[in-house]
Amino acid sequence: MKILKILLIGGLIVVGGTLAYCYVGLAQYTWHQKMTIEVEVNGQLYTGASVVKVTVQESEPLTKQLGYPLQFGATGEAAYVELPGNRYLFALLGGGPSNSGPQTNAVNIFEDRLPQRGIERFAVLSTSRFKTEIPESQYPLLVTFTDLTDPTTVKVVDPENLAATFGPGVSLKRLTLEITDEPVTEGKIEQVLGWWCDLRKKRARLNGSTSIAISDNELSNNLGTGSFRIGDCT
Repeated sequence: MKILKILLIGGLIVVGGTLAYCYVGLAQYTWHQKMTIEVEVNGQLYTGASVVKVTVQESEPLTKQLGYPLQFGATGEAAYVELPGNRYLFALLGGGPSNSGPQTNAVNIFEDRLPQRGIERFAVLSTSRFKTEIPESQYPLLVTFTDLTDPTTVKVVDPENLAATFGPGVSLKRLTLEITDEPVTEGKIEQVLGWWCDLRKKRARLNGSTSIAISDNELSNNLGTGSFRIGDCT
């Protein structure tokens, strides 16, 4: 009986050691990506930017067997630019093409510079200093607020016609994305959107709803705080 117990303990140690080795040996890559918005107002250029941290890690063996070979994570804030008249244009963290978002933006936008498949593409991306103008097909959702203090006044902005929202002489010059050493942006969204933290604590959407069901296409009922910042109140 004593020998059996020793063998059992030894076996558990071996299994535990093997699993620990597997988990420690999982590949992980991180990078900081900076999105910059450039808007022209009557010939004058206005810019705003934000830096998001992205992490990609190999899944542990059991998760891989379930069909999830990689785990993605991100922290940071949406980019925005302040325009004359206390108006703001936000490039949300999501809302673009179906496969877009802070975790996949760089992979999609720099696709022609990366290996076609495999985790090697993230290794290349994490050590790069790529920079490019974002094609309109990869634009995130652009929004503004009729009243910055009221989250329910959020509205979509047409990137090809900013003048329709902000008035004559206003146009989007470009959006750019680059891999950078700059630190992750923190606290700026809360300073501009004073209601953000309150809605975040409630886990509410912009219209204040906390229900799981979304019954209409109203923008404020379909956007949550995570569209503007990933993380909790600072």
